[in-house]
Amino acid sequence: MMTQPIQVFENLTSETSPAGGNALTKMGFSFEDRRLIEREARYARAAVVAEGVTDAFLWVRRQFNRLMAGIKSDFKIRAAEAQLFRMSDRELSDLGLSRADIHFAVREATEGVMPQFDAVTGHVTPANQNTRRAA
Repeated sequence: MMTQPIQVFENLTSETSPAGGNALTKMGFSFEDRRLIEREARYARAAVVAEGVTDAFLWVRRQFNRLMAGIKSDFKIRAAEAQLFRMSDRELSDLGLSRADIHFAVREATEGVMPQFDAVTGHVTPANQNTRRAA
């Protein structure tokens, strides 16, 4: 009957020793040196995790701010459109607008949409492509 050779205690690993045995002790590190290295490794790991969590939090905050700015902008645009829609046709014609142009006029003022000019021919293409005006 064959038996397994007896393992030397130095080759065995436990939950308290680093993987691969006591390699740090074999290299000349003392118990305090190992504790210091482990503490620095934990600190470095915690710093990386903290930076990742902070970056994630800041990204979420920026996305939330962008969302809120978009909602506020939309409310302002809708309020301006509602104000123009409450005007009579005579008041709108005094402004040079028709009811069909209200959406475009408000967005032109807020978003800066401008007609396209052809530099060669000098032809102007309206940005809203609506060339018919109300009488």
